[in-house]
Amino acid sequence: MAPTLDVVVAWMSALSSVATAIVGFLTLVIVYIGVIEILSRNRMYRLGLSYESLGPWKVKVTNSSLLRLQWGLSTPSVSLEHLVKSDWKPKIVFPIGFPRNECTQVPRNIMAKASWVNFMQSLSLSPADDNLYDMRGVSEIMNGVIPMRWTGKDLAGICSILGFQSYEEHPSDKSPMTLPMQWSGPLGWLQFRSNENGCIAEFRSRMNLHEQISQRFHRYYNNYGCKIPSEHYYFQSRLWNSINGLCLQKDAVLYLGGRDQSKTDEEFDDDENVSENQRLNQLMSADFTVEEIQRKLFGKSKNRTAPLRRELEKARGGRRPTAGMSHRDDTDSFFSSILRDAMSYTRKEVFLSCPGLLSVTIHGELAHSRGLSIERAKEYRRIYVEAEDIDNSLYPYNLGNLYVDENLLGLVKEAVLLLQPDGFYFSPTAHVYQDICEMYHNIEGQLERKLFSIGSAVSLQGENSSSQSSAVPSTLFQDQPGYQHLYMGMELCNELQLTRKTAYATFSVEDMRLLAKAVGTLKDVLGSSQGSGGGDLIWAMLYSPILSLNVRKWVEAASDDVYGFFSAVVTIKDGTLDCTGWVDSIDPVKRHNFGSETTTYKVPLVQDGAFSGAQVVAAITIIFITYFWIDASWITDVAAYDMTMPQSVLMY
Repeated sequence: MAPTLDVVVAWMSALSSVATAIVGFLTLVIVYIGVIEILSRNRMYRLGLSYESLGPWKVKVTNSSLLRLQWGLSTPSVSLEHLVKSDWKPKIVFPIGFPRNECTQVPRNIMAKASWVNFMQSLSLSPADDNLYDMRGVSEIMNGVIPMRWTGKDLAGICSILGFQSYEEHPSDKSPMTLPMQWSGPLGWLQFRSNENGCIAEFRSRMNLHEQISQRFHRYYNNYGCKIPSEHYYFQSRLWNSINGLCLQKDAVLYLGGRDQSKTDEEFDDDENVSENQRLNQLMSADFTVEEIQRKLFGKSKNRTAPLRRELEKARGGRRPTAGMSHRDDTDSFFSSILRDAMSYTRKEVFLSCPGLLSVTIHGELAHSRGLSIERAKEYRRIYVEAEDIDNSLYPYNLGNLYVDENLLGLVKEAVLLLQPDGFYFSPTAHVYQDICEMYHNIEGQLERKLFSIGSAVSLQGENSSSQSSAVPSTLFQDQPGYQHLYMGMELCNELQLTRKTAYATFSVEDMRLLAKAVGTLKDVLGSSQGSGGGDLIWAMLYSPILSLNVRKWVEAASDDVYGFFSAVVTIKDGTLDCTGWVDSIDPVKRHNFGSETTTYKVPLVQDGAFSGAQVVAAITIIFITYFWIDASWITDVAAYDMTMPQSVLMY
C-alpha cells in the first residue's frame, strides 16, 4: 500500500507543478498582452498628443499621471453666449497650419491632424485666449485623434458667421438634420456623419487662394501700417446678419421680417375707415399725383373692376399704339408694353411696425441660443403691393423697392452706416442680402466699366509707374497723406470694378482684410466736420439717386486743380446738401461738358454741417468699397440647423 500512496502523491505533485506552470504561463501571457496594450495605447496617445496632431494646443490638452501610465485629456469648449458676453472681437483668418517642428520656425507649414485645431486657427482662438473658452474632459482618443466636443447650436452659429452653406436647397428648421451632411464655406468644408460615438464632424480647409487684388495695394496699406478697424459691435452684427437681423447702436437690432402668412394684404387698407367727406377733404387740402387720387377714389388696383381699369387706362393716355403710328413705333410700343407687364410682377415692399414679431418666429429662438437680446429689437413685417397702391403720404421714402416711413428710414440709415468691411466675407442670409442690395440700389444702378476717371499712376514710397500718365500730381499726395489714401481708394474701386466686369475672381481672406483697411483709412479722411458726422455724407450718397453719379463726374472734371477741388466746401442746411461752392471750383468749360446742372439735393435725416470736397469723395469711395464687399458675400443658411442638428458633436 505504501508504494501506491507514494505514486499518488507523486502524481499529485506533478499535476500541481504542471497546473502551477500553466497558471504562471497564462499569467505571463496576460501580463504581456496587458503591457503590449498599455504600450500600444500609450503610443497612440503620444501620437494623438503630438505636436503634429495638436499644434500649439498640445500643452493644454495633455495631462499625464505618474510614470505616464494614465493620461488626462481635455479639449477647449467654445460657447457663443460666452463669446458675446466677453465682447469677443473676431479676427477670422485662413488656416495656414503650423511649422513642422515646434522648436523651429520653418517657412513651410503643415496642417494639424486634428481638424478642430485648424478650425480654431481660422477663428484666431489660441491657447493664450483662455478667457474665451473652457477646457472640458474627453473620455478617450478616437482614430488617433483627440476630439473636441461642440454643442450643436454653438457650432451652427459659428459656421453661420463664417459663411457656411448647406448642400440642401432649403434647409429645414423642423425636421432633424439628415446624416451624412456637408457644409461648404469660404474657408473649407465641414462634413458630418454618424458612428458609434454619436455625430462626428471633420473640417477640411480649401487651398490657400492667391490675392486677386494687385500687390501694389497690399504693399501700400501694409507699408502705411494700416490696421483693420475693430468695432465692438462687429461680432454681434455678424450674428444678427446670419439670422435676418441688422445691427443698430446700443445693442439694438432692426428685424425686417417676411410676409406674415396669418395676415392678409387687405390689412394694408390704411384708409378703409375714412368717410367719403373726409376723403374728399383730403383730396382738396393737399396736392396729390394722379395715381394717388385714383387710389383714394377707387381703391387698390386689384380691387377695381375690369371696365374701371380700362377707363382709367384711357384717362391715363392708354398703352396701346394708335393707328397713326409707324410700324417702328408699333414695334417699340409692343416691346415697351411687354417690359411694363414684366415689371408689374416686381411688387414693392411696404413695412409695417410689428412689435413682438421676433418672439414668435424661429429667429427669436436663434437669437436666444446665440446669447443675443431681443428686448431692444425694432420689428417690422413686410407686405408686397403694387406701386400704385402705396400711399405716399404714409410711406414717402423708398430705397429701391423698399417703401418706409420716416421712423423706419432713420433705423435703416443707422443700420447701413454700421455695415462696413470687417476683414472677412460678408455672410448674411438671403433675405438680408436682398434688402441690403435694395438699400444700395442707387449705387448698383450706376456701376460702369470704370468708376473714377483719375490718374492711373502715382509714386508711392519709391514705386514709380511711369508707363502711364497721371492726371494728379504725385507730389501733392506725398505732402498730403490723407489725399494719398483717397487716391488709392479710388484706384482700388476701379480695379475692383474691372475685376468684377472682366474676370472670375474669388477674393482671398487677405483681400477682404485689405478692403477693411482701405475703409479704415478713408474714414480717417472723412473724419469729423462742423456740427455733423461724416455718416451724413455717406447716407446722402446712398439715398440720392444721382448725387454719387454727379460726384464722380465732378472728380473727373476737376483733375487740373485737385487741391482746390478737395479743399472746397460742401454744406448741409435744413436737409439740403449744397454742392454749389464745390462745383464752382471746377473749370466752367469742363463742368459744362459733363452736363450736370443740379448742385443741391434734398436728403432726409441729416444734420446741418460743413464738409470739404475730400470728405465728399471719401464718402463715395467708402460706399463703393463697401458695395464690392457686399457683392463678394457668401450667403449662409446653416443657422436653420440650430435646433435640428445633434445636441453634441465631436470634431476630429
